[in-house]
Amino acid sequence: MSRTQTLIDQETLDYLDKQREDDFRIVRNIAIEHENIEFIFEHAERYNNWKTDELYLERSFLAEAGFLEKIHDEEQENLKKRQYEEAASQKSIEEDQRTFNLIINEMKSLKVQCDQQYLARVESRQERERKALAESHARKLKKMNLSRNVTLRDVEDPEIRIILKGLDFNSKTFQEENLRTESLKAKEAKIHHAKVLAQLVRNQKEIEQMREVHLLQQKYISRYLDCELEIIDENEALLSEHTAKEQALEDHLKQQADVEENMINMKLMALQSSQNERNVNQLAASVRERQRKEAKLLAFKEQREAKRREKEFWLKEIDILKAHLVRVDHPTEGPVFDAKVEELLSRMPKDLHAPIDDAVPESAEEEDGTAPVVVDDINVEAARAREMALFETLKKAHKQAVKKLKQQHAKARELRRAEQQKNLAAILVAQETDIKKLKYQQEIEMQQFEETQKSASKADEDNAASNERLYGMLPKFVADVMKTGAAVEPRPFKCLAFLTADIVSFTNLSSKSSAKQVVALLNRLYSQMDEVIDSFEDLYKLETIGDAYNVVAGLNTQETSTPKDFAVAMIECAQRFMDIVRNLDMSDQITDHIQMRIGVHVGPAVGGVANPAMPKYSLFGDTVTITAQMEQTSRPMEIHISGPTYDLVSDVFNCEVSEAVPILDGKQKMPAWWLLNKKSSATARRDVGKAEQ
Repeated sequence: MSRTQTLIDQETLDYLDKQREDDFRIVRNIAIEHENIEFIFEHAERYNNWKTDELYLERSFLAEAGFLEKIHDEEQENLKKRQYEEAASQKSIEEDQRTFNLIINEMKSLKVQCDQQYLARVESRQERERKALAESHARKLKKMNLSRNVTLRDVEDPEIRIILKGLDFNSKTFQEENLRTESLKAKEAKIHHAKVLAQLVRNQKEIEQMREVHLLQQKYISRYLDCELEIIDENEALLSEHTAKEQALEDHLKQQADVEENMINMKLMALQSSQNERNVNQLAASVRERQRKEAKLLAFKEQREAKRREKEFWLKEIDILKAHLVRVDHPTEGPVFDAKVEELLSRMPKDLHAPIDDAVPESAEEEDGTAPVVVDDINVEAARAREMALFETLKKAHKQAVKKLKQQHAKARELRRAEQQKNLAAILVAQETDIKKLKYQQEIEMQQFEETQKSASKADEDNAASNERLYGMLPKFVADVMKTGAAVEPRPFKCLAFLTADIVSFTNLSSKSSAKQVVALLNRLYSQMDEVIDSFEDLYKLETIGDAYNVVAGLNTQETSTPKDFAVAMIECAQRFMDIVRNLDMSDQITDHIQMRIGVHVGPAVGGVANPAMPKYSLFGDTVTITAQMEQTSRPMEIHISGPTYDLVSDVFNCEVSEAVPILDGKQKMPAWWLLNKKSSATARRDVGKAEQ
């Protein structure tokens, strides 16, 4: 019983082991099948994604193709539109050319009419000019006849007197001439009668000689003008005849040239229109051929890329399948693997491993090698060159004909002009000869007359010497008035520049020196200072009192110069005074040097001659007093200038500010400055620029 039980138990155990193994195998197969199903699901998802991407790519390709097709259609439309526009433009140009030719022809006809009217006006104007020239000739003769009536007694007439004085009576009003005449009479009344008579006799002599010359000139001028009028008439008639012939020839040749040019332009425009149409057709054919090639190449490239993407997708799927089979201990090579691939990747193409052909299809290569449509071109430029060469030849022939005619006319006029010039030259030579003879006789008469005037010349020299001494004593405008015997009226001046110079401690020096030493010192100093004043245009030395030396600038040039000019001249004079003092010869004095104080001020003043018996021009006013105070407050060997003076010369000289100086009995103070030196030109320009800014 126990043995049987043991046997049953062993069989049961074996059966159970076998069942266990079968169960394990079934479970394993179920797990593998489950993984295969999951792989199939994942593969289906990846395949669907890939197909979706391919669909999107195909749609984009279709959109791109549609876009390219639209662009190609637009390009074709643009070509057609441009062709139509060029044709319309060509027609418009032809219409404009025809209109232009019509306008040109009308303008030519108008020009001919205008030329005829212009010639008529020119002839009328020339006739008026000839009449005016004849009238002018008659007026000249009349004036020359009137000049014979001038006699010695006529000199008393105011108008003749003004003419003899070189004045232009017609340029001034009658009232001004009356005033000038009265002034001249008043002045002449005070001049020696013999001198006036001699001058009048000389003037009368010159008038008589001028009358004789005028009479002779009148004779020859009449002959010359008559000859000139004849020459002008003859030249105008000859020139009009030649001009009319030349103009007629030019118009005829120009008309022929215009007709030829219009024909050439019409031919060229027709050729150009035909050539443009050919070019547009050829361009359209080329564009269509290029578009067709581009479309085929684009489709081929897209197919090739689709195959490459498909191959890459399935190769990746095979790699994923191999990895899956490795996990389930399934072989990855051999027939079993191939069967598994067909089972799990049933949609994989059979020709997956076939190589992708990258070569361009033979049809595309043949199309690429196809030559574009060739249309026989019309060489418009060559045709234009030929036509223009013929036209230029015609124009040259026309120009040669016109030039030849003008040369013939010019030569004829030149020969006639030479003859006319000979006649005129003969008249001028005869006139020159007679005038030389007459002038020679007049020179002899004038020499005899001048010998009688030598005594008067000597008197004039004496008067000149006295004038020079008078100008040294008084300002020029005062001396000129006093020479006429008139009274010098007091005169206000808007602005003058004053200088006062004083020797430092002169009283102490004069008390220790002899009279001879003092006089020698002052004579030596003032002589050199007077020479400095004479070197300036408008400086006048006022009366010197003791060692005080006074100078004024601006008396004679109030209207022509500015206050700044007066101030600059006065300061330059002061600087030269200082140089004189520094270099003064003191060998005969008790001291080896002296010092000077100088004050300068500008301002208004009143001037006049206080004592006509002993004339000396004096100036009065606060400006004179302020100048003296500027000198009194100055330091030795320094130039003390007032504030108004500094305002005028600050851009020319460097200055240093001084203490304010009391003026006008201490009522107020005026700013003052010490003069240092003159600025350089660059510094002066910079200061002027700053002042202007």
